[in-house]
Amino acid sequence: MRLSLTAILILINVSLAFPQVILTIEGEVIVDTETGLSGGYNIPRSQNTTLTFRNNSLTAVNSAGYILQAGDETPGLNNNHLDGALITGNMFTWNGTDETSWTHALFTGYNVDVVIKYNYLKDTPNGIQRKSDGMTDISGVVAYNIINNPKVGIVVKGMNGVRIYNNTLYCDKTTLQTGRGLIDIHTNTDNGLNAPSTGAKVFNNIFYTKFDTYTINVMDPESLVGFASDYNLFYCETGSPKFNAGGSTKTFEEWQALGYDVHSVVVYPDFKDFIDFVPNSRLDYGTDLGSEFSEGLAVDAVWGNVSPHTVVQNGIWQVGARIYEEEVNDTVELPENAIEIFPNPASEFITIIMTHLDGRYETVTIYNQLGKVVLKASLVYGFNRVTIPEYITSGLYNISLGRGSEINYTKKIMILN
Repeated sequence: MRLSLTAILILINVSLAFPQVILTIEGEVIVDTETGLSGGYNIPRSQNTTLTFRNNSLTAVNSAGYILQAGDETPGLNNNHLDGALITGNMFTWNGTDETSWTHALFTGYNVDVVIKYNYLKDTPNGIQRKSDGMTDISGVVAYNIINNPKVGIVVKGMNGVRIYNNTLYCDKTTLQTGRGLIDIHTNTDNGLNAPSTGAKVFNNIFYTKFDTYTINVMDPESLVGFASDYNLFYCETGSPKFNAGGSTKTFEEWQALGYDVHSVVVYPDFKDFIDFVPNSRLDYGTDLGSEFSEGLAVDAVWGNVSPHTVVQNGIWQVGARIYEEEVNDTVELPENAIEIFPNPASEFITIIMTHLDGRYETVTIYNQLGKVVLKASLVYGFNRVTIPEYITSGLYNISLGRGSEINYTKKIMILN
């Protein structure tokens, strides 16, 4: 299509009249003392804006409204003006006393491809919300956030394709205090809309509930379309984790029978405390989500006016927001031209030392006596430590080292788990 000179001049004038605004808000301490309805920290969005909201501390006590308002509640002229926003490394704290409050902590309605990473939310009634009238995320993600004791942790409302990766979510509320989930996914019916939330992806998260409140709460059948959830860790102190599949309450086993979380586990995460949510040991239950999402919060990460410390996933992909660094033992002298696998029997972990000169093996695979794969992990040349998940029962197994589809080295190992 050829444009006339007049059309080109109009496009130039429009771009000059409405330039892309670069807005970076960083290292601020924001305290909202309003106890009633508050708009919170409201990001300007009358023009297309490249927003970076990084390493800020926000505290509020409001009974309604927002802590950070980086989007709209309804369709309007300001929609999509914060597309691609980066909201990272912030601390959100709600100190209100109104038990009926649904204050929205991190709200990003009617903007696509928002990246929400490395944030800590404490006691926020409504944690992170992605909302629209049927918009679709392509490059956005909600990843490596810690959400401590919300009424509802992450809400997907009328937004398609939302990815929820490697978050840690904890709730000690009872069912009388909240009927919502650590993740809620549902159709947006506000003002006559009918916009389901299809294609949500929920991987590598930790869900911890004290009572039998919902972990994943997909509230209507329409929002189950394209929904996928797997390689998560669940734990409920009072029984089975609880789920909602399109309006029907399910136990973990019933949820798995529907095809969800078939590789996930119900395991006590053994946090050192319920403030920092650092597990006492690595939680190697995840799946590799690619280099784009490989950097998580370090176990010593703290929040302030600089970015929290992060580390890169290593070995088997770990679940949750906190990631242990790869162990380096400088005191170990590696033998030359050798393959060593020990201890045998093994219980908590298997050490693989690989300095074989004939080739560098890329993967280790453990098979049970029926030939079924129970664990597969990547290898590096030298020292490797592979954690044995709790779902592997005691018995005799075959352990193989290989490259691609080729298996080059196999031995038997006894696991006592």
